[in-house]
Amino acid sequence: MGADAVHRSFVVVDVESYGDLTRTTHQRLAARDGMYQVLMTAFADCDLPWDDKMVDDAGDSLIVVLPADVPKSRLADHLPTRAAAELRAHNAIHSHGARLRMRMALHFGEVAYDGRGGKSSAALIFACRIVDTAEAKRALKDSAATLVVIASDLFYDSVIRHDPASHPEAYRLVDADVKETRTEVWIRLVDHYPATAPVTARYPQPRPRHASTTAALGPIVEVLLRTPGFDTREGRDLVLRDLPFASSTARLSSDRADTVSIVRSCEHYPDGLESLVEAIRFYAAGTTAMAELDTLMAARLGDG
Repeated sequence: MGADAVHRSFVVVDVESYGDLTRTTHQRLAARDGMYQVLMTAFADCDLPWDDKMVDDAGDSLIVVLPADVPKSRLADHLPTRAAAELRAHNAIHSHGARLRMRMALHFGEVAYDGRGGKSSAALIFACRIVDTAEAKRALKDSAATLVVIASDLFYDSVIRHDPASHPEAYRLVDADVKETRTEVWIRLVDHYPATAPVTARYPQPRPRHASTTAALGPIVEVLLRTPGFDTREGRDLVLRDLPFASSTARLSSDRADTVSIVRSCEHYPDGLESLVEAIRFYAAGTTAMAELDTLMAARLGDG
């Protein structure tokens, strides 16, 4: 690299399954807008600079090149948490097709600029490669998280492992083999919580009981039909992905019949309905419908 090269830090984000054929053009535009809003808000919350000249737009991804004087610790400790929080906020008010889950790569290195505002950097190319690490994609797909961070070995060794606030223990080392790049990177699921968290911490301990009648389940069905993240077919598909018995659930065409079928299916498994509610909580936490659902579940379990 030439004498004009300067040191920079890189944040690269990529939207999971942006090209999914089930997304409409309108939903992709909403997802793109969400990608910008999530990152811009997270940057502001972390007191990180944002300038359009620092950002390259690649359609389903953004490449942000930060000045050398930006503390890298902010990228490691604050940014992932704030970005995940903004992703959850976005997903809570959007339909399935417009929802977002992202991969975020962190790296740094030298960048050379030409007279046209363009730049050349092997380190930047490297950052764009590792965001596509197959193991990171797999980890995100198999989880209920909204964000997976991929830190280069250099970034992890120089920044993350020295800072307890960056949660170095939450990262694991994996192989990355993307195009011409073969290396090792560190990945972390930022907001990964068990999809079926123990119900005893929130509800009374359930006692053995017979399956409920459809009429008895009616109030729960009514609340589910207006619960964000479960009120559409797409939302229900996403929630069921987190349940081990999803494949045995009969799916029906109308919203009400589909919801009844799902609830009745849950009744056949130990703590099945409780597991469903906890999976829904990931998308509906803090909503009025979620509070009503908690009340109904507590009363139901208390009655045995």
